[in-house]
Amino acid sequence: MLITDLVKDRGHRLTETDRKLITVLQSYPAEAAFWSAEQLTAPLRLHQSAATRLSQRLGFEGYPDLRDALRQDYLGADGPSQRMKGRLERQEHDSELQELVTGEVAALEALSMHVTQAELDILAERIVEAAVVYLFGQGNASVLVELLSRRLNRFGIRSTQLVGSRRDIAERVAPMRSGDTLLAFAFRRMPDALANVLELTTQNDIHTTVLTDTLLTIHPDPDVIIAAPRGRSDEYLSLTVPMAICNGLDLTIAQRHPDMALGKLDRLGVILDHFEA
Repeated sequence: MLITDLVKDRGHRLTETDRKLITVLQSYPAEAAFWSAEQLTAPLRLHQSAATRLSQRLGFEGYPDLRDALRQDYLGADGPSQRMKGRLERQEHDSELQELVTGEVAALEALSMHVTQAELDILAERIVEAAVVYLFGQGNASVLVELLSRRLNRFGIRSTQLVGSRRDIAERVAPMRSGDTLLAFAFRRMPDALANVLELTTQNDIHTTVLTDTLLTIHPDPDVIIAAPRGRSDEYLSLTVPMAICNGLDLTIAQRHPDMALGKLDRLGVILDHFEA
């Protein structure tokens, strides 16, 4: 997705106001590509000039140029994906379950517009090379921490779960040192404890990646932000999209390091057979 790529390239230039506008652009990629500057800024109680300043920081002469680029990016996206999304949006739903499924399918169809295989390749190497992988998540995101920690452990990759209270996290993060890596999950808003953890990673020269939906106002700045919307921000949002990313990361590690990953899984299989005998 163009707006995500622009933020990754020029994020260090953006202000707090810029990031609020970008959150809106990412949450409504189809609608925002056709909005005027006033339609973009008015709901946030900002002057239209805020859209101009954002556009210039992203490398455009003005907001019309940014809007045109967003429009071309959206309309030029994968044809079958866009047709599928349009069909699903027009479909009448007979139940809440069917409506949920429709939204999840649409979000997954759009995933490749936001996250690339190259990003997962780089993150996979960071994880494999790390002495310890620290996984941060609070609330619902703790489910992703548990899932990924279990998968990494099966590959023989040491991980530490940064979940629970501030004291729990402080005790678990205390051994963190250079050579480790942090992967954090944060959705909708910035968890207070994550700021504390990111401060420690900065002090100890530890690589950090934050996997989020549209949360781009993160301080201290992580080294990498992987952002993929989970659906419209005004709708019920599940963990389907970030869980798909985690599964993709798991498969990427196995594909890039088959001897390590498959060897550990074979050993696990032998042990499981022993326990079940």
